[in-house]
Parts: sequence; C-alpha cells; structure tokens
Amino acid sequence: MKKPELYDFQNIAAPRGNLSFLEELKDVPFEVKRVYWLTDVPEQQVRGDHAHKVGEQVIVCIKGVIEVVLENKSGDVFTCTLDRTNKGLYIPPMWWGKMLFKDRAMLLGLASDEFSEEDYIRKREDF
Repeated sequence: MKKPELYDFQNIAAPRGNLSFLEELKDVPFEVKRVYWLTDVPEQQVRGDHAHKVGEQVIVCIKGVIEVVLENKSGDVFTCTLDRTNKGLYIPPMWWGKMLFKDRAMLLGLASDEFSEEDYIRKREDF
C-alpha cells in the first residue's frame, strides 16, 4: 500500500518574487488528468472528509495554512502542515483525508484521474 509523502518542489527566490514549480511524472508520481483549486474557504473550515478508491492526488497550499490529517483502513495516521508554496503532499488511494483551512488558505490540487463520483468514499462507515 502506498503511503502519503511530502514533496519539496523547485523554488527560485528573486527580488521580483518567488517561483515554485513541478513537472508531472518527475515531481509527482502520476500523469496529471485534473487540476483543481479551493479558494474563499471560511476560516477554520474543514474540507475533504472523504477517501478515493483509486485516485491519487498532490495538494499544495498556495496561500495561508492547511492542517492535513490522513488515515488508512489499518488506523495509520499521517499529519502535516502545508504552509509553503514549494511543499506538496502526495495522497495515495484509500487514505481518508481531512484538511483544516487557516489564514485565508488556498489549495491547488493535482489529480491522477478526471472527476468521477464513483471514485469517492464519502461516508466514513463505508471506508
């Protein structure tokens, strides 16, 4: 079973601003089929609260702070804080995830598959 993993992406700091970037299949372990973003999330709002059957994701906090808690079916827990634009979290399939948004956080997500409701496990008792 794959495990969550934190990635450090390239970051070029310059007086005109910082540039962070990633490349599919080099910096993320899958071909990116979907990109999504979450903005205007109310302070202290929990998002996620689901798992994916086969879909893989990498999430990046591009503003603010996001506290992430992941748990697999065996009860293993992985927690981390995303608060830098050059840090990403790989979320493998079958990890239940919750994200707490703080400080006007914005999230950028990269997904291995196009959206399919069938891939989601939305009820904890079904996990």
